[in-house]
Amino acid sequence: MKEADDLSSNNKSNFDEDYNEISNGGRLRGFVHSVLEQAIASSDRNPEWANYILEQWANNVEASRNERLEHERTRERHIHLLFSQSAAGSMKQGLSGAGLRYESKVLCFNDLFSIGPLWKLETQEGQENRHSWLAERMVHYESFHYSNWEHRIEQMMATLSEISDDKSITIWCGSNAHEQIGLRFALYVLRKRATPIRVINVTDAMERESNDRLNADTENPFPLSMSVVHSKEIEGLIKRNEDKIHVVSIEDRRRYEQEWLELSEQDSVLRLWDNDQIVHVPEDYFDQALLDMIGQLQLENNQQYVNTGKIIGEALTQWSQLRSDTFLEYRIQYLIAHGELEFLGMPGMLHRYAVKLSGLLSPLSD
Repeated sequence: MKEADDLSSNNKSNFDEDYNEISNGGRLRGFVHSVLEQAIASSDRNPEWANYILEQWANNVEASRNERLEHERTRERHIHLLFSQSAAGSMKQGLSGAGLRYESKVLCFNDLFSIGPLWKLETQEGQENRHSWLAERMVHYESFHYSNWEHRIEQMMATLSEISDDKSITIWCGSNAHEQIGLRFALYVLRKRATPIRVINVTDAMERESNDRLNADTENPFPLSMSVVHSKEIEGLIKRNEDKIHVVSIEDRRRYEQEWLELSEQDSVLRLWDNDQIVHVPEDYFDQALLDMIGQLQLENNQQYVNTGKIIGEALTQWSQLRSDTFLEYRIQYLIAHGELEFLGMPGMLHRYAVKLSGLLSPLSD
């Protein structure tokens, strides 16, 4: 009996040493993969052994996944909500720099609330209506929409509604129509939450910190959107304002919720932020400005056709309120379809076609 115990002890010791050896050497993944492949290949000849291996593997994977999710749920005490994936990426880096990444979870909508219908967006009917409008007009919208499932409106509504009251929520936004509408929508979704919600407007915060201006020599020295704030700036904001971030009062929350309901009744498809208010403008609001810009670029470059990518790049630089290249391309294609512009190349591939003013509108025509 003693010899058997000694043998068992030696085998265990050898197993532990061998496991550590192949694990540290990076071969464990390959070994496990090989065993699973053999189990699958042997399922017909030796089903009892194969099924046992595959069942144990599935059970351990599920247990490991549940442990990881539970660990994340208990570890992530702070929720940061943003309104674009690029801003969310910068936020994650900023939180890492501030030493808060592992206790924080970053969520984001990946939509653009300044364009497209908002009618009844809190309902499935409204979401389907918005999806149809955007899919009919925006190039590549369908592939974009379905590749970002977890950031879609309906999924984000469910995710926000499931946040427990023991976690803090901070919503990040700037002084622009998209994020201000997103703020109101998010607060409406979170309307039943009893615990406080914090909001930081990055435009206001950086304006207050006059020594930390971004692009101080431009017309807008402070960023109007979270999507243009560098991760280092976010890190600094977190460190300097961790205990000062504005908690939205119950009165303001109710006001924002009501403002969302009013937005939800509108049938507009283009909105701007002006004088601290959301302003509804016609769908063709930028059309004449686009035509003027194209004419000017034709003159400046002494050429009939101007690359569409260049036009949109200029527009996004000059018009700080509009952050959508897809909406601008939609309007350019609309102007082509209605005879205001002529094109050369492949519409739908942004940098592979060019446009010019049609007929007598062309500044280079006789």
